[in-house]
Amino acid sequence: MGRYLLIRIATAFPQLILISLLSFAVMKMAPGDPVASLVGGREYMTAADYERVSRNLGLDRPVPVQYIIWLGNLARGNWGKSLRDGREIQGIVSGGLKASLVLVGTASIFLIPLSLAAGYWAGTRPRSWVDHAVSGSALLSAATPAFWLGLVLIVLFAVKAGFFPSSGQRTLGEEGGLIDRAAHLVLPVLTIVLTQAGPYIRLARGSIQDTMSADFLRAARARGLKRRTRILRYLLPNALTPFITWVGLSFPLLVGGVFIVEWVFAWPGLGRLFLQAAVSRDYPMLMASVLVTGVLVIAGNILADLLVAWLNPKLRRGDER
Repeated sequence: MGRYLLIRIATAFPQLILISLLSFAVMKMAPGDPVASLVGGREYMTAADYERVSRNLGLDRPVPVQYIIWLGNLARGNWGKSLRDGREIQGIVSGGLKASLVLVGTASIFLIPLSLAAGYWAGTRPRSWVDHAVSGSALLSAATPAFWLGLVLIVLFAVKAGFFPSSGQRTLGEEGGLIDRAAHLVLPVLTIVLTQAGPYIRLARGSIQDTMSADFLRAARARGLKRRTRILRYLLPNALTPFITWVGLSFPLLVGGVFIVEWVFAWPGLGRLFLQAAVSRDYPMLMASVLVTGVLVIAGNILADLLVAWLNPKLRRGDER
């Protein structure tokens, strides 16, 4: 297991280099001018001012040279400064990542157990009314737009009822204690759970149903093993393998992919930073956001593989060989 982990970590560096190279090339080919966006348009700048600002930002050099300079600064721990406001990117991204991890981590506490319970409930009762109800709810969840549901929840529970705050991470002008921060989490977490639970439920349901018809489970039932033993020792470890793999891959994508929810609720997370940087053509901020998301995806993939190997003894023995 340890040798496998070292190999995966070593292969992660070339993957990150490739991700950064492709992202840098795509951003440079995208339409828009970051220098002109600083003042609202090229027509508001003279030619001399445009050249001076481009030179100060290092954007007058060839694209390969810009990438090499950026990569060298990154290797020295210098993430650069935002083209939009001149702040240090490392501090901005770390703050946004922390806020996103709090939001997605809290949502996952409810999302994963709910999906497993619903998937198990439907998977052990195929073609019943329970299976149809859970499958229909999962389909409705996957088809519901996050921005629409977020706005509906704001209107119902923040504007009309006044139960929860509608935006931000804490109340402005206050220190933001635990209760205040928890209240700000309710609506965005509820939006994420209700709109993201569909694929998790369907995957858990399908895995449970496939495993229920496996030969080893029928053999365990024929041996007279107790139902609890069959579930905990045979059913769940085998059925959870694809589910854990999906969770490991989707969790980092959720961190960078809930920007719609973060934008609707003005949550200062990584996805919202990415969207703001894309609108303003803030290349250093975009590169930092993409790179952090890539690190999370690779780390989630490695963690999922380790958990699957821990659940499946055959994989552990294969790793030892």
